[in-house]
Amino acid sequence: MSNTATEEQVLQREIARLESEGYDVFIQPRAPLVPEFLGDYVPDAVATGHGKKIVLEVARSLGSEKLKDVAALFAKQREWELKILLVTPTSSPKTIPVQSRETIDDAIEEIERLEQLNALRPAFLLAWATFEAEGRASIAETFDRPQTPGRLVQILSQEGLLTPAEADRMRVLSDLRNQLVHGDLGAEIKSEDLLWLVAILREMAATGNLSTSPSLQ
Repeated sequence: MSNTATEEQVLQREIARLESEGYDVFIQPRAPLVPEFLGDYVPDAVATGHGKKIVLEVARSLGSEKLKDVAALFAKQREWELKILLVTPTSSPKTIPVQSRETIDDAIEEIERLEQLNALRPAFLLAWATFEAEGRASIAETFDRPQTPGRLVQILSQEGLLTPAEADRMRVLSDLRNQLVHGDLGAEIKSEDLLWLVAILREMAATGNLSTSPSLQ
């Protein structure tokens, strides 16, 4: 693993390996793909095949309380197993600095200009980059390194910065983001989704709190 690997790269490598072995893999799955005993917890991925059901979690440390709590849920499970994908220190990317308010505002304006030109795909990808930058500005100590879209949405939701409905829609949009960045050039980006995401960014910029962001339509 190179020293520029990210959590997403670690996850994608494992997904590629499992799929080559005939497993079906679902990124940031929701019910009914997630086992009931996990409750509202959204794992990084779920793999099924060969009579196995596997929950995949990417972690930087085996000692985190959150990971211990998740692992404890599997202690008495026979149908499901937990596989932790550890990002070792040698593969950890450099920390990413918190972006200035001016830089983030400029990015939002660029997204809006791209949308007006009907350049929806580049605008959508820049919107996701800006969303991560906004999240890092809100919780710098948690998002100091590159984030997977699923973890970004999950933690912002846990911290009360996304409502449950907003988090659900963001997960749907993260699926589109993943399709696009991994080469599915046919992924359809709708203007209404992009504008909703821009509204979320504008609300973050104005208040630093997503809980009052525009409601779903």
